[in-house]
Amino acid sequence: MFSQDYLSSASGGIAIAVTGIAAVSLASSMISRRSRHYPPGPPQLPIVGNWFDLPSTEPWVKFADWSEHYQSDLIHLNVFGTHILVVNSAEVAKALFEGKSALYGDRPRMTMLNELVGLSWLLGFIPQGDTWKTHRKILANNFNPASVSQFRPRQLKWRNIFLQNLLKTPDEFFTHIQHLASGLSLDLVFGLDVASSGEPDPFIHAANEVVDGLAATGIFGTYLVDYLPFLKHLPFGRYQHQAKHWKTFVDIAITVPLDMVKADMATEREVRPSIASRLVQGGVFAQEDIRKTTSTMFANGSAALVSALRTFILAMSLHPEIQHKAHNEIDVVLLNSGKALPDFDDELSLPYISAIVKEVLRWNPVVPLAFAHRLTTDDVYNGYHLPAGSVVLPNAWAMLYDVKTYGDDVSAFRPERFLTKEGALNPNMKNPDVAFGFGRRICPARNFALSELFIFIASTLAIFEIISVEGLNAGAKPQYTSGLLRYPYPFRSIIKPRSPKHKEVIEGLAS
Repeated sequence: MFSQDYLSSASGGIAIAVTGIAAVSLASSMISRRSRHYPPGPPQLPIVGNWFDLPSTEPWVKFADWSEHYQSDLIHLNVFGTHILVVNSAEVAKALFEGKSALYGDRPRMTMLNELVGLSWLLGFIPQGDTWKTHRKILANNFNPASVSQFRPRQLKWRNIFLQNLLKTPDEFFTHIQHLASGLSLDLVFGLDVASSGEPDPFIHAANEVVDGLAATGIFGTYLVDYLPFLKHLPFGRYQHQAKHWKTFVDIAITVPLDMVKADMATEREVRPSIASRLVQGGVFAQEDIRKTTSTMFANGSAALVSALRTFILAMSLHPEIQHKAHNEIDVVLLNSGKALPDFDDELSLPYISAIVKEVLRWNPVVPLAFAHRLTTDDVYNGYHLPAGSVVLPNAWAMLYDVKTYGDDVSAFRPERFLTKEGALNPNMKNPDVAFGFGRRICPARNFALSELFIFIASTLAIFEIISVEGLNAGAKPQYTSGLLRYPYPFRSIIKPRSPKHKEVIEGLAS
């Protein structure tokens, strides 16, 4: 993940970089370390600082270990003159990202992600300023709690498509989850259709590549060029080839879908209602702002849902006893309502399903090391000097695995931690909100994301039984990727209707 892999691949570029490194480091704040009281952290080497301390995989785990070792929830690193602050507790996160949101709401320069891969239009990485305010306003207007209900008919449409695909080819559930996420996102945002699940589709392929690029480059410092931006001008190195590949699909995502919507609108044919068509017709926002915000919606919708639903399938494969409890709760609610499938209105009656949703977000968070923040001015916290320009990394994983909050069994998937003894949602248990970001940078579509997870998880459990076929057990450690976006590696599970009656429910959806 971090730059050791890059270091070995940049070949001759490193020799050129060393000269620049020396110059940068001499001017860096490393010299002032003796006179500044920074938070604790591992000792630094001359010139490179903590470069060789950066973990190559699961950096969130190493950062949490440092907090324990140095007895501090705030850790300081210095890499080639760049100060890095790692926030490992909800208490510090609240004090900095909420209590001083104006100071900590900016984003650092991310040369690989924004400038080489071309993802500077993603809302999550836009620096503070008028553009960010405009883009956030567009997303907030379309995904606030009052607006989310307008999407429910299409969410149910795609819920039904997903369940039908699981019935037809259950072994291909990874493909069906991706089809659901990309298809629903394109439908809502642009009013566009995708090919049937399993068939080649240019939009889904582009979405996959964009998400791959985001996952690989989205943690600050993954590539040396993040610390030494002048390296972007060097024509060689594996990172340049990777960036060129991802940028091809990034350019498709930022141009093609909206161009198709506008072309249809220009023909005066009936256009399927969508967020994009409403924004274009509204005439309130500039076309470039519409293009970038709708592309952000498309990319985000193709990423987080995929990770969360794969984690859900994995957790159910490991825990048949949890499935049994969920099946019982859903069966009672459906029997009382006379419905064949859960609806959004059933959420209050399904606290165990809501607890599963929360535990999916906590157990293996989609973004364990949240998007990097940037400190705009010097600050002081708990007596420590925090220098302006520092890259601030919120360790969401450490906060979601805090034993003081969630108990000693944080590594276990246990929805009951969010429930009272009577089975109701526990208002005193901290929700895993840090999974959606921090302060003024919290995800504006989080209410929509939660409603998606609820309806897809509840409906899947209403119909199907999920059985592991790989000998996994509750004590096994699931294997996950280690980039910005965390996905479980491919695994096999049997997904089958719970009974002939449940199968008939899904077959009836096609009629």
